[in-house]
Amino acid sequence: MFLIFLNGHHLNKQTLIDTIGRSGGKQNALDEADALWVKLNCLQQTNRYGLLLSQLAKANDKSNFLALVLEANFAYQFESQGLELAYEVKQDAQEKSSIDFLRMTPDGDSVYFELRLLQQTKSITDSISAQLQKCKMYRVAMDGQDEQGEIVRIQNTILSKVQDKNGNPTKFFSNAANAVNIVVVDTTSSILGTFDFHDCMLATHGDPGVKEIFRRQVFGLFQEDKPEYPKYIHELAAKYSHIRSSLHGVLFLFKKRDTGILAYQLEQYMMWNSALIDEARTRRIFADVTSAIPAR
Repeated sequence: MFLIFLNGHHLNKQTLIDTIGRSGGKQNALDEADALWVKLNCLQQTNRYGLLLSQLAKANDKSNFLALVLEANFAYQFESQGLELAYEVKQDAQEKSSIDFLRMTPDGDSVYFELRLLQQTKSITDSISAQLQKCKMYRVAMDGQDEQGEIVRIQNTILSKVQDKNGNPTKFFSNAANAVNIVVVDTTSSILGTFDFHDCMLATHGDPGVKEIFRRQVFGLFQEDKPEYPKYIHELAAKYSHIRSSLHGVLFLFKKRDTGILAYQLEQYMMWNSALIDEARTRRIFADVTSAIPAR
């Protein structure tokens, strides 16, 4: 049997099956072991993903395992198209934190991707579980205020990938002209699976970025402050000042409908920070990304 030897751990198909079970996967997840193994084998052939595969081999927690599976699917979509990524890279050797992926584009851009899997909120999960215990169906509704709260949760998730609670930078330290910093968020489960383009615009560009019907009184991460805005908006703008000056874009991921729960295909919406990157450059990078992950 073909083995991947990784720092004293080896990953073969049976080890993958054991890891799925150990991480809480049920039969429907186990049924995808073969399809996921094909992707992991592809990554192994590059000799650039030893750390990722080692972490997968040792996983025993559902949330951690699913986050690693997201990284594997993301990497596979690039590598299977002949688009090379580097895994776990640092922009500054003096800093402890690393960034998940680096893509060197043909045009000379160094595009850094930091990933985050956003899982369904515990309150919704608990509500669904309680209803399923009573009957075989569930019904959960969200109003505009709920949607606003979910968008704010996503904004805070993106912020947490760039800075700590005091606003100090934790990643993306490079000032190089060719460095492009992107936070990648899988929002498939957000807003009960209905998170869409307008919600992506709200999170990044706020209410001015969408038509009135889609507005939720949201101030966007990349939105500019104005003197006439109220005090609490000025405070939010100050909170977002570092991210506006360091993050070039947010890539919102979605698992394609009718694909697997472990071996799935990803689609995306890309939102850019126009204060840091011009339109010509965004078009070049977007074309490169879209070659691997189609726009939704």
